[in-house]
Amino acid sequence: MTLSEYDDYVAHSRQHFEEGLIRAGFTEDDNGWRGTIVHPGGATEVLITLRSRYPFQPPRVVPLDSDAVAWSWHRELDGSLCLVAEDDHEGLWWTEAPAFLEHVTAWFEKAAAGWPDDRPDLDLDRYFKSSEDARLYLYDDLTRHPSGFVRFRPAANNLMRIASGTKPAKSSKHSKDRFGYIADLGDVDVPPRSWADISARISPSIDLDRKIRKHTIEIVVLLYRRGSHAGAITLEVLPTVDGGIAVRRLSSGADTDVAKSARSGLLAPELRGRRVAVVGVGALGSFVADMLVRSGIHSLTLLDGDVVMPGNLVRHLVGPEAVGRSKVKAVKQHLVDRSGLAAADITVIDHALSSGDEAVKLLNEHDLVVNATADFATTALLHVAAQALCKRIVSAAIQNGGTSYRIDVLPPLDGAEPLPPSSNVVDQPKSELFEAGCGSPISPTPPYSVIEAAAATVRHAVGLLVDRPLHPAGETRDLSIGAVRSHE
Repeated sequence: MTLSEYDDYVAHSRQHFEEGLIRAGFTEDDNGWRGTIVHPGGATEVLITLRSRYPFQPPRVVPLDSDAVAWSWHRELDGSLCLVAEDDHEGLWWTEAPAFLEHVTAWFEKAAAGWPDDRPDLDLDRYFKSSEDARLYLYDDLTRHPSGFVRFRPAANNLMRIASGTKPAKSSKHSKDRFGYIADLGDVDVPPRSWADISARISPSIDLDRKIRKHTIEIVVLLYRRGSHAGAITLEVLPTVDGGIAVRRLSSGADTDVAKSARSGLLAPELRGRRVAVVGVGALGSFVADMLVRSGIHSLTLLDGDVVMPGNLVRHLVGPEAVGRSKVKAVKQHLVDRSGLAAADITVIDHALSSGDEAVKLLNEHDLVVNATADFATTALLHVAAQALCKRIVSAAIQNGGTSYRIDVLPPLDGAEPLPPSSNVVDQPKSELFEAGCGSPISPTPPYSVIEAAAATVRHAVGLLVDRPLHPAGETRDLSIGAVRSHE
């Protein structure tokens, strides 16, 4: 599509929609398209406007008499109707005027019925304008501040971190701390939009209005609930020259394990109590370990006898600060620093797997062992030990210069046949670079192959850990450019 064709598409979409509005009885004026929506509760005059990003953004609908329509979570701060959820953009359905108007009518029908089966989105932040304060306000478990009064202290990276305390009677004018109050609004059926709405739900004994006007309090953290969901929002509250109190939304977020695990996937709660060992934490194994932790694993053992070399860095999880350190200690430090996992949750074994007894011990002490060594002897040792113990391992390797990967479930589940032998045919020139003699060629494996193979390995590992395996034997996949071949 050329730029001219794009412009034509946008113009045609607008014209087509507006013609549909005309057929529905709408008329145009300087502000937009006026018309009447007839619904079970009566008839409501509305103004429809096409925003600048139309047709990729739905039209805006505002009742002409804003007070005639009950306020709810289904209206925006400016009074417009909240019509389209973020996950309802398939096919740009709103470009057809009849379908769009039918959707608007359904909005009024649901409003009249009290929004049955309402989705409890925690989006109170939509109803307050943003503050000019660009700092990020972080709070931890808010139940740790039972007094209700808190302070936010400056930290690195333009952060403000929550702590306990009230503003001293005599505080330094140079102090950059900001003091606040935590208020629990309980179940909120209608979103508050002003300080009057908020203060009406807070006990008058706290006397927040006076504290705000004296600048004793500048921040209010609101706790609220919708259905079974609990949310929080951080607001800046400042007195105005006319005697009122202005409310602005601060950028804020929860710095808690709950907030982090909520983004780890639906299986994270099941994985939290599982113990996993990763044997071999080179390029592939380091990313496998990282993704396991990100997915919810909180107990990990790392086993490897190598150290981090400069040449490893382009494909490895760790950075230049780790060169010269053992791989297991470097990966552990990375995970502790960046995942919030406690050091005690990660065990390191700074040598290669050397005996059957050690393999048996690993398997007995963990729910799953992932082998990322690409070493035949290690793979065979773990495989035989798993057979003897009636357990399973996941063995992963990148092959053929990074043009393929192989993931084996060993032994295969339910008596399935193992994967067939991998092809050794490489459709690209072999590496002619050597680092430590003619027997040590440098692998040309691209970093994206490592990431893709690691992700697939973790998917198989998670499937086994939650008793929902992806495949009884594993998978192989061709990663060469343009290839779509795989075996599962």
